[in-house]
Amino acid sequence: MEIRKVQRFGKSTLMVSLPADWVKETSLSPGDSVYIEPDEDGSIKILPPTMKVESSSKELTVRISSQPSPELISKIIYSSYILGYDKITVEMGKGFLDDDTIKKIKETARGLIGLEIVSQLPDSITIQSFLDPSKYTMSGLITRMSNSLKQMLHYLNLGIKESSRAFLQEVLEIEKEIDRLYFLSLRQLIMAQSNRTLSTVIGVKRIQIVGNRILVKSLEEAADEISEAATDILLLSPTDIQSLKNFWPKLNTIIEQTMVVIDHAIKVLSKEDMKMCNDVSEELRTIRRVLITELEDLEKEVNNLNNPAVSMTLRVITLRLYNSIRRMEPIVEISFNRAIENMKEIIIE
Repeated sequence: MEIRKVQRFGKSTLMVSLPADWVKETSLSPGDSVYIEPDEDGSIKILPPTMKVESSSKELTVRISSQPSPELISKIIYSSYILGYDKITVEMGKGFLDDDTIKKIKETARGLIGLEIVSQLPDSITIQSFLDPSKYTMSGLITRMSNSLKQMLHYLNLGIKESSRAFLQEVLEIEKEIDRLYFLSLRQLIMAQSNRTLSTVIGVKRIQIVGNRILVKSLEEAADEISEAATDILLLSPTDIQSLKNFWPKLNTIIEQTMVVIDHAIKVLSKEDMKMCNDVSEELRTIRRVLITELEDLEKEVNNLNNPAVSMTLRVITLRLYNSIRRMEPIVEISFNRAIENMKEIIIE
């Protein structure tokens, strides 16, 4: 470890010169910018702007001695992707991979951003990640997930209003994209834990990794609730879907309130404003109380229906929308914690 003295530059600026060998190695020139990363232990790391976010390639081989469960192979691929593996090979010890396993491997690869099949033989398949992790910031992934979540609600609303199976089917398609973004977010967070350069580039502080994990899970679970609501409606007959349209005005109100909550919960993440976070938290509680009242009114109308299938679907839809709003609570709590994590004094007026 080299020791250098702190020099005074001007009236208030302190300066430490950079080691000449390091400057030469990283090709730094006067006027270039560098990344300065403070650590929790009080130290700092200086990163050159040209530094690539690289790590050694991680490879995994799955050797199968008997015909496996396609679901098990799929789970292994998902887990390997999340854990940062770059290449995954599935090999059959004796014989050939069966059609169900091949189909499941291809389906799983399509569901993960950046994965491609690079080799396929009768007894083996190799899939590889071509992701550049530095291009996917955590804030960008969260924004894309929340925007997609609002799109799901928009199409759910249109599907009920227009009795359109096509719009309802679009809800399911968007949910698949949110799943892809969710798995990519987990991969980024795990890689950021071991690669400090990457964590700086994608905007993830070490102290915030757990919070980000909870945050993206909340968005993914909210998407699951909305997707299930669309699936419940698609299970109805065309006549029953048409009957559901009569309840659109009330459902529209609930859906719009859900969209407002999601929008506000995501906005406070970037503000780091304690008062704003508290206001959104109060708003969340208020909307929940209002929703309970609206659900009770809707329940009275449902009881007058002489159609068990539509009655049950209405109850399930409203419950799923209520649950999707509750999924926003951890996000607001995380935002509040981040708003005060660096404070030394709080003044409440």
